[in-house]
Amino acid sequence: MTTNKTKTTRTRAANKPAVDAKTEATTTPIIPGMPGFEAFKVPEMPFAGADMFDVSKFDGANMEVPTMVRDMAEKAVSQTKDGYAKVKAAAEESIDVVEETLETVRETALEVQHRAMDNAKANTDAAYDFFKDMFSVKSVSEAVELQTSFARQQFEMFSAQSKDLSSLTGKAVTETFSPAKQAAEKVMKAA
Repeated sequence: MTTNKTKTTRTRAANKPAVDAKTEATTTPIIPGMPGFEAFKVPEMPFAGADMFDVSKFDGANMEVPTMVRDMAEKAVSQTKDGYAKVKAAAEESIDVVEETLETVRETALEVQHRAMDNAKANTDAAYDFFKDMFSVKSVSEAVELQTSFARQQFEMFSAQSKDLSSLTGKAVTETFSPAKQAAEKVMKAA
């Protein structure tokens, strides 16, 4: 049943004479009663109808970009380049600060390690001397006196060694964070 209707519709469309749009527009007056008056004629749209979305008719090569849009685009590109240069410089400075900080940490760790080894050697030598002297004592009172003297010397030596390592560690912390502090101050001044 539907096939008969479609055949009938097609037959009617085929029997109708085709009307040329240009011929009809020129023969029909724009303003009734005034034939040939085309002052208010609507211009023909080049993309009207089915061809409206046909990209092949779009000529982008001859299209002119407005000056304001071009200037904004150039300004955006320039600002992006400047921003990239600033970020790159900041990253390079940060890498330099990290490298300097790590080198300071390495040097300080070596110095602390050497001091600790020196302190351990001094303490071992003192203990060796104490035991050597203990084997040569002839009375208990002499042994007590030797042990008291050794304990006092070890306490004084341990206090001095602790102060030395403490000052070295404080110096290390100051030297380690000094480049980072200077870099942060530089950034704050720039901002």
